Amino acid sequence: MAPILTFAMTAAITPGPNNIILSTNAVNFGFRKTIPLILGVFFGFLSVLTLCLLGIGEIYKSFPAIAMILKIIAVLFLSYLSFKIFTSSSFSDEKNSKNFTFKDIYFFQIINPKGVTVSMSSSAIFIQNKFPYEIEFILIFICFVISTSTSAVVWAAIGHSFRKYLNDQKKIIYFNRTMALLLLCSIFVIMI
Repeated sequence: MAPILTFAMTAAITPGPNNIILSTNAVNFGFRKTIPLILGVFFGFLSVLTLCLLGIGEIYKSFPAIAMILKIIAVLFLSYLSFKIFTSSSFSDEKNSKNFTFKDIYFFQIINPKGVTVSMSSSAIFIQNKFPYEIEFILIFICFVISTSTSAVVWAAIGHSFRKYLNDQKKIIYFNRTMALLLLCSIFVIMI
C-alpha cells in the first residue's frame, strides 16, 4: 500500500487545475464557500478513478480521437476559467467572479487532464493481479480517498489563509492574475 499511497499523495498535492481552482476560490469566497468545490473534486476524481479502474480507461487509450476531443475541451474550459480568474478584481466581485458549484467541479473531472492521466496511470501501474482484483481496486481507491481529501482541504486552507494578506484591491488583482497564469501553465505542462 505504501507505493500506491506515495504515488497518490504526490499526484494529489502537486499543483494542478483542481488545486489552483480550490485555492483561488478560497481566497475570493472563503473556505466555507469552497467546501462544495472540495466535495466536487473529491467525488468527481474518485468517479473518474473508479471508471478507469473498471477498464473504461482502455477505451480512452484505444481511441485517440476521443482523447484529443477531451483535451481540446479541457484546454478551452481551463482557458476560459483562467480568463475569469485573471479579470476578477475583488473578493466577491459579482460581475467578474463566479463561485463555482459542486456540479461544475464534479463534471470538470471528466476532462481534467491531470485527473484523467493520474487515474489511467493508477489503473495501469497498480492493477497487477498479484492479489485478487477486488483487493487491488480497494487499496488503490482507499489511497486516493486519503490523498484527494487531504490535498483538497490543504489547498483550500492555503487559499483561505491568504485572504488576510490580500487586504486591498491591487493585491487581490495581483493574486488572481498570478493564479490565472499558473492555471494556464498547468494546462500546457499537463498537455505536453
